[in-house]
Amino acid sequence: ISKHQRLHSIDLNMAAGERAASTAVGAAAALITAAAAGALHLAATRRLSARLAEQKLAERRGRIRGEGKLRTLMKEEQQRRDAAAVGAAEAASSSSDGKDAAGGDADGKGATAKTTSSNNNHDMLLRCIGTVVSPFTKRMGTPRQGALAPHSRAYVQLTVPVQTVEGFELYSHAWILFSFHANTDTPDSRKTKIRPPRAPKGTKVGMLATRSPHRPNSIGLSLVKVAGVDAAKKRLHIAALDLVNGTPVYDIKPCVPWDVPGHHDSAPLSVPDWVSQEDALRSVDFTPEARASLERLVDRGKLAPLYTPENGGLDGAMKTIGEVLAQDPRAATHRGSVGQTEPYRMIFAEVRVEFVVERDGVRVLGAELMDFDGAVFVDGVPLSREGGIAEAEAKAGITEP
Repeated sequence: ISKHQRLHSIDLNMAAGERAASTAVGAAAALITAAAAGALHLAATRRLSARLAEQKLAERRGRIRGEGKLRTLMKEEQQRRDAAAVGAAEAASSSSDGKDAAGGDADGKGATAKTTSSNNNHDMLLRCIGTVVSPFTKRMGTPRQGALAPHSRAYVQLTVPVQTVEGFELYSHAWILFSFHANTDTPDSRKTKIRPPRAPKGTKVGMLATRSPHRPNSIGLSLVKVAGVDAAKKRLHIAALDLVNGTPVYDIKPCVPWDVPGHHDSAPLSVPDWVSQEDALRSVDFTPEARASLERLVDRGKLAPLYTPENGGLDGAMKTIGEVLAQDPRAATHRGSVGQTEPYRMIFAEVRVEFVVERDGVRVLGAELMDFDGAVFVDGVPLSREGGIAEAEAKAGITEP
């Protein structure tokens, strides 16, 4: 091969190498550009997700604050209406008494008209006789029936003379007539049917054919255990309850044998299948960290006076929390699901309990003291707080039942 041919071949090889190098550099640059674009896109996506999460949380806070203000205004309006009704009734009574004193009609028609008028209005104004102090801070986390949480503790702080409950310690159980003060529906709701949470999908029954708190009159009736009377502090101690903290009480009656179906006529208690179904989760286990955290809180008096070191507070609190979690207090949309990535949260007294639901049952991961500073309270129920309750519920996907 001539020298000229060899030089030409070398030139061709160099040109090919330069082209290959240029192609490699271009490819590398393209990869770097793509990676940079991907990183920018990921960062933008994260910023967008964070912004959406903040907007969702802000919207939730706004709704809760608005709900609190609305419920307060509704309550004030209802109190004004009640006062006006009392005034009108007293005025009508005074007017009727005046007519009766004057003799009325000779044939008695005046008296008949008075009786008919008074019987047409049977609205009743109730006087609150006490308030419930319980560890169930919100509706979510309150047992749906007191018997399902036999280790739960509470007391009724009486506003009537303590002599009215003398002798109650001789009874084992009592009926408590109360108001569903934590309801979020309006008193004049036109709803007549509801879907019970544990009924088969699509089942709707009449509102009064359920134990739903959403009723024409927000009056509840609860069966509780009598744990004792503290005359010095005007307290009726109770157990096995399903009452939210701050619940107003209107009457307390002893439970007697004739209240028990079948006691005197052997007629069995009959209920729909979905009412009596057994759907409790298998077990509730506390991690060592969760138990230690709860023990520290009990020792520091953060669950007092219901759960203290002197009254077996740690064991009682763990059993009560376990009984509540065994009934799966999550929203209906989450109930029955397992293996979630984020833990759920429930408020017990002033403690936030974190838990996960697994195939074998519930595992309690932690218990930490909550800070209610800045919370919006309506009738003693915390609705929201900057940096606290709203965030916990938003992350856990928890809603009130």
